[in-house]
Amino acid sequence: MVDSAKAAKLLIAARREGQKMDALPADAEPANLGDAYAIQDAIIEQFGLPPAGWKVALTNDEAMQRAGANEPAAGPLFAPHIGSGPGVIDRHADCVAGFECEFAFRLASGLPASGAPYEAADVKDAIESMHPAIEVVGARIANRPALGVRGTVADHAGNFSVVLGNPVPDWAALDLAQCAVRHCVDGNEIAASSGANVLGNPLNALAWLANHLAGRGRELEAGHLIITGAATGPLPGPQGSTITGDFGALGVVEVRFEGE
Repeated sequence: MVDSAKAAKLLIAARREGQKMDALPADAEPANLGDAYAIQDAIIEQFGLPPAGWKVALTNDEAMQRAGANEPAAGPLFAPHIGSGPGVIDRHADCVAGFECEFAFRLASGLPASGAPYEAADVKDAIESMHPAIEVVGARIANRPALGVRGTVADHAGNFSVVLGNPVPDWAALDLAQCAVRHCVDGNEIAASSGANVLGNPLNALAWLANHLAGRGRELEAGHLIITGAATGPLPGPQGSTITGDFGALGVVEVRFEGE
């Protein structure tokens, strides 16, 4: 059985100190997805702050196949690692594993576990605002790729930080699946996609998350920020570069990767 408390203590310290371990100790390494979520629950218990929101990961077939998963994954977001754009990364560069352009939502009302199962229309009614966002992907264990989805889930679900663009007026009238996203580094487009790359529509990812958390005895609360998975990415950005998520009429969000 995994020592989830030990793993959580090590992963929280690594995140706060900006250090990357070669691997977790054998008794603290998740052997399966259940172990990984047990570690994540221990991180939530030990972090010292309640989650300020949640992220969804692995929201397209390519990402799931790469991680050896058959469904998306989820993880908590904490307030010290959420900010408004333009963002600057000026420390802990060794733990930055890439950048993802994502659709983000702030909830006006909660989605309690008792209301599950949820569908996209249900969660849409709970949303206060929608934002273009960049997730800075983090890694605190060097062997995480070899662990696949269990490594991602255990290691803070792969989150380093989130940078939010301005709220989008009248977003609810839009078909988010058709909203184009351009991922640029220093002004050069390196990838392009749309909301359809996020479980067909980012609202589907939000509904999946609400149902997933209900199955774990947790729930989404009013005020929570939800990032719904990569429309593009994860993609590298060299130190000294500026990463831009261009969501067209929805706005632009930017991160400067200064490193150190």
